[in-house]
Amino acid sequence: FEFSNHENRPSVGGEDSLEFARAGIQHKMLRKLRKGQYNVDAVLDLHGKTIVQARECLSEFLQGCQQKNWRHVIIIHGKGHGANKPVLKNKLNHWLRQTEQVLAFCTAQPKDGRTGALYVLLRG
Repeated sequence: FEFSNHENRPSVGGEDSLEFARAGIQHKMLRKLRKGQYNVDAVLDLHGKTIVQARECLSEFLQGCQQKNWRHVIIIHGKGHGANKPVLKNKLNHWLRQTEQVLAFCTAQPKDGRTGALYVLLRG
């Protein structure tokens, strides 16, 4: 997977919630995703990684999920070290929208990391 770094999205803060869904995603699926009601197939922890490392890890992770037909994953990006603008969170907000494999994503429930993690729904 190739991800562009050309960002055209407004930056989000550490405590901001994220949500994205491709056209045609059922509201019921999105609601279940928001509530963290899907069984999680895999978790990717990008905490403390550089942008370059995070991009490589994300690409490999998504390829692996595709091969194993995993649909529901959690990606932990952290909230940034006291930064106003958490870098990895903003990068993920941009990168995940670029790949057709990602159908939807949203901020996780408190038990799964809240604003430091995302639930991601992948194409089957």
